[in-house]
Amino acid sequence: MNLWLKLGWREIVRNPRFTLLFVTNLALGLAGFLLIGAFGGSLASHLDDNLREMLGADLVLRSSRPLTSEEQTIASGLAGPGALHAEQLAFYSMVRGPRIARLARVVAVDEDHPLYGTLAYADGLVHAQVIAALQSERTVLLTREAARSLEVAAGETLTIGQADYRVAFFLERDPAAEFTAIDLAPKLFLGLSQVQGSGLIRFGSRVSYRTLIRLPPGTDATGVGARLEAALAAAAADGETPVGVTTTAEVNRRLGQLIGYFAEFLGLAGMVSLFLAGMAAAHLFSEQLHARRKETAILLALGARRAAALGLQTGVLATLGLAAALLAILFAWLLLPVFALLFGGLLPTGLQLGIGSADAAMALGVGVAGSFLFCLPVSVRLAAVQPLHLLQEVAEDPPEQPTALRLRLVLSLLPALGLLFLLASRLGGSLLVGAVFTGALVVLLSCLFLFARLLLVGCRGLAARASLTLRIVLRNLYRNRLAAASLFTALAAALLLVVLIPQAERGLQAEVSRPEGMELPDLFLVDIQTEQRQALVDFFRDGGPQLSALAPMVQGRIVQINGVSFADWRQRHADSEDRFFQRTEFNFSSRDQLDPSEALVRGRPLRSEAWTGQGPFEISMEQQFSQRLGVGIGDRLVFDIQGIELEGEVVNLRRVRWNSFQPNFFLLFQRGVLDEAPRTYLTSVSQVNAAQKHDLTRRLSGAFPNLSVIDVSRVVEQLDEIADRLAGALRFMAGLAMVTGLVAVFAIARQEALRREREINLLRVLGASIGRVRLLTMLEFGLVGAMAGLTAVLLSYAASLAVAWLLFDRLWRFDWLSALLLFAGATLACAGTALFAADSALHRRPVALLG
Repeated sequence: MNLWLKLGWREIVRNPRFTLLFVTNLALGLAGFLLIGAFGGSLASHLDDNLREMLGADLVLRSSRPLTSEEQTIASGLAGPGALHAEQLAFYSMVRGPRIARLARVVAVDEDHPLYGTLAYADGLVHAQVIAALQSERTVLLTREAARSLEVAAGETLTIGQADYRVAFFLERDPAAEFTAIDLAPKLFLGLSQVQGSGLIRFGSRVSYRTLIRLPPGTDATGVGARLEAALAAAAADGETPVGVTTTAEVNRRLGQLIGYFAEFLGLAGMVSLFLAGMAAAHLFSEQLHARRKETAILLALGARRAAALGLQTGVLATLGLAAALLAILFAWLLLPVFALLFGGLLPTGLQLGIGSADAAMALGVGVAGSFLFCLPVSVRLAAVQPLHLLQEVAEDPPEQPTALRLRLVLSLLPALGLLFLLASRLGGSLLVGAVFTGALVVLLSCLFLFARLLLVGCRGLAARASLTLRIVLRNLYRNRLAAASLFTALAAALLLVVLIPQAERGLQAEVSRPEGMELPDLFLVDIQTEQRQALVDFFRDGGPQLSALAPMVQGRIVQINGVSFADWRQRHADSEDRFFQRTEFNFSSRDQLDPSEALVRGRPLRSEAWTGQGPFEISMEQQFSQRLGVGIGDRLVFDIQGIELEGEVVNLRRVRWNSFQPNFFLLFQRGVLDEAPRTYLTSVSQVNAAQKHDLTRRLSGAFPNLSVIDVSRVVEQLDEIADRLAGALRFMAGLAMVTGLVAVFAIARQEALRREREINLLRVLGASIGRVRLLTMLEFGLVGAMAGLTAVLLSYAASLAVAWLLFDRLWRFDWLSALLLFAGATLACAGTALFAADSALHRRPVALLG
């Protein structure tokens, strides 16, 4: 045993360049995979520990109306003795301070707030005193950040609705806001008893009533929540919206889905990086194959068993893989703070990013097993070594390999793909995601490889008509098309990931900030009462800011679809995890003609004449809404609007540009259907100068206290900032994949340079200078890099267009500048890396041919 250990250690020490490059390459690939696992694990652990504090309860009952006495009795009975209850209501309202007026989210709490956790106050205040003062006085509790947004200081007054509230208390941290990515409005806390009589809640106001429940220790919150939801649904009277029940498990699932979508994109970059590292490892090991074939033949000639001789190479690879895994853990530990910077402002406060023991153990296992599995196709060739090879001057495989060896080579690829499948399944959260990713990766790389072979075969015909220098380059590419195709595949895959991210990002940001063919409004006005319509129009009559047409909004319920109750219909057609359709109340509107942000996709326009009450009225439905609901043209829906049931028929489907921030709706009714229904109105304001925005908002809030004014430009800025941060993380992972791809370029270029050392020296003997040979090397590998870069740019063009079409409602714009820069950079990087890798062979003396 000691002999084999000494032989293995000698192989590692005697090949320092191979050892260093192999370990560094595999460590880079593992580091990307480990980063994603550590990031997701840290986030999941933080949510598990703090979810009750963020939600504020074990169960939350939500409704757009107060609970009835029967519903309160049901909730108390099923929660059991010992359960604690707290009441809240939340809504948006304009808040006017001494300097500006802004939309704010008002949360009214009772004396039992919070049920979980503790609140930290500025100036050493005691919670009991603060919560008692909120109930007995018109005071406001808010965070320092919210105070800065409202430009208000302690002791000053905020006008909310028709009442004045004094800024008395500052909250250091709001646990419930830790995972709110978009700050639509700052949050204010009032006493629940102080909201009555303030004029804050009027007809059409969107108010969320909440009952928070803290269950006794050891209670199954998920089971109680399911029973509560069923009992409350059964108790809801006709025409009432059922009460929704939210548990910590439900919140965790939603956050897990949100995190999972983004983690899948990051995981894609990490898995591509690991795959490229595996490809480079196989080429690096192939570089050492010549010497190891001879060493294996010597061992066999000296009487060693074949299994022991092959086990020596396996042990060497496992040792190198272990070293790579340890180095990857160090890399990931050093790079995790970069993730914290990239996601600054999006991650929960107090989140500690770290590498868990399970992630570290998995990295060690992947490093040891992966180093062997990635090199298995090369190791298979060692199984055919015979002592007879010692009598050969050059120990190469026969030109035509036996069928059995070819079959073994193909089968040897399966374990590596199986490892990638398992890792992708872990990152994606399901075997299906793993299978789709692995299959897509195999298909992509196979297509790139076959495309490269076709291009390289064409080099033979081009060489006949080229100059001498270019002829040598093209013939080299044709003669070594297997290595060149591998280089092309590795580089194109890495470049595709790098160039695709800015394409999708640029198109999305361009359309969010300035949708093509339309102008974004500056302000969005909500909760306009019927009696305020004319006054609002007169308010903007003096010119300057432009008021768009007022859109009526009526709330109602979907009762039936094609004669089937809505509850039964959504169970058949809607996704069971789609919480959107677990409510039955929606907003409806009508308009004489479509807005510029809308376009008819199928069907005919709504009739221009008003509905007479005879037969079903006509409905225009938003396209994606119809797909999620499982409804198409010709289907009939029954609606309950203020207790009156009306039937309508879908006559067209619309595509809506939601990024236009105009008053848009899922359902538009034929004119005349909603004329008698109580309603509020929505509208937008454009052409508002930044200097006059605060003044205009303040004057609007003073003239119409119930009006909610949303600053659209601020929302767009926040969306841009979030997109920038998410894209930054993706660019970071894509850059890691690019570095791994360049290592693969280096490995392949070095292998080719060493394999063709005699050819290089022959060129020197024939009179070629080192400069000319360098030029040939740069042209050969630069040409492969250029072809890979061009292919990646074209594929990114198609892929970004497909992503925009499927996911972003066709929002797309190609960034030619970044594509051209990446194309040029890939060509130069590939040529430079190859030149550096082949430098040692270039400086060998031509006399080596005579040795």
